[in-house]
Amino acid sequence: MAEFYVETTPRENGEHVVHNATCSELPAKNVIQYLGSISNCASAVKKASERFKPVNGCPICASTCHTAV
Repeated sequence: MAEFYVETTPRENGEHVVHNATCSELPAKNVIQYLGSISNCASAVKKASERFKPVNGCPICASTCHTAV
């Protein structure tokens, strides 16, 4: 299990990005929302998509869930 967060402010392309808690690119706490302790990034992206649209995995820490735009 890993701790995951989602960016609450979309990036320029409109995406809300999901990060692992240990990500070197994790934004400041005031612009992320805790998703929980989740088994994998695919499940974290799915959970984030219940609150935000569109959602993508971070290319650094969740590369298996990242889709190129």
